[in-house]
Amino acid sequence: MENCTVYSHKVDFDKVVQIVKTHVTKADIEVQDGGKQKSLKASIKGGFFGKTKTLSINYRERLHPSYKLDKVECGLTQNLAGMVNFIQSLPANNETVRSAFLHKVMAANVEMPFIVEPSFTDEFVAVLRQISKELETFIFTNPNSLFSRSQQQHFVDENFGLILDTTGQCDIDTLNVQVDAKYHDPSPASFTEAQIARKNKSDQYLASKGIKVNKNLPCMPDASNTHLRSKMEMLDRAYSLLIIAAYGEGVPRENLERPIHDKGIRGFSPRESQLLATNPIPEDQKAYATWRYESLYTILWALGLEAELKYPNEICDVQGIVGKVLQSTREELEQQITMRHVDEVLDMLDQVYRMNWACVDARIKGAEVGGGIHPSIIYERHYALNWITQYMDQDWDSVQTNT
Repeated sequence: MENCTVYSHKVDFDKVVQIVKTHVTKADIEVQDGGKQKSLKASIKGGFFGKTKTLSINYRERLHPSYKLDKVECGLTQNLAGMVNFIQSLPANNETVRSAFLHKVMAANVEMPFIVEPSFTDEFVAVLRQISKELETFIFTNPNSLFSRSQQQHFVDENFGLILDTTGQCDIDTLNVQVDAKYHDPSPASFTEAQIARKNKSDQYLASKGIKVNKNLPCMPDASNTHLRSKMEMLDRAYSLLIIAAYGEGVPRENLERPIHDKGIRGFSPRESQLLATNPIPEDQKAYATWRYESLYTILWALGLEAELKYPNEICDVQGIVGKVLQSTREELEQQITMRHVDEVLDMLDQVYRMNWACVDARIKGAEVGGGIHPSIIYERHYALNWITQYMDQDWDSVQTNT
């Protein structure tokens, strides 16, 4: 058996069936339609001594087709969110292609495991090539008789060119990303006055600081559709981030035991727990951990424990933050909390989201970011604010910072 998994923005199972019937004319074809999940099986019987050859395509769609991944609401969107995290974690020798590929993944509406037995035949390859062309797909695969552009797991485009493998290799120069017009963002007429005012205010602020503005970026959600994390969720996360950042900074693991015990810190994410179990902290994880001071700073601001989020051109006052969190008991810190209003949080998220776009745009083009802002500070703020506003309902380790 050989297989791969095909993804497409286009929702068109009938086209898939038609292509199979065109190329596999002698097959017995069985189609099952279960709504958002469908399947097709084509069987070509062998001769007296020959083996039967089969092609199985298991097809599923998003609950609500879109061009972006802003909500995890079904099995496919959950899979795509995990794929985005996986791709972001990989090295890449072509950042421009990787950036385009992330948009293509987030725009996928269909997933089709493509399974052949005993192996790829000319007919089955012809089916796959035409599906890839007409549905403008990308494919995730292990090396096999058809896909050998890499000896690792890898992604290929509609022409079977290597988009990315697990070592960061890429052998294409550009990647086509097309979006059906019916999935575009709602027209400005559908946004509330508050959403439009927030966007305009952010754009004006960025322009005043010399930061590149993208007028085509959408509005943030309306306050009526946004629910912030609870006070206790945010406080638990703040404590966990403090420990992780201190560990990354070089505080010995044994010196962290007392604050973990005294503050009753139990909210470590799976990745954080794994990191703390590795003693000493790996060199390649130190930067990841230390930058979490900026996420901590953002959460303390949302809790009303920091008066402001300073302009993001220099790192936060680490010593001041650590003292503020550790010098009070948990009960004392709880009493000091005055949660910021959802509108204030959305104002900051809107601004940071647009700044993050400017950082990503500059990185792709190999240019300096305008306004002197620090991309890593912006990333951490965006990460924390997306978690606070429950963007895509994801836990801490899986937060997306899509731009």
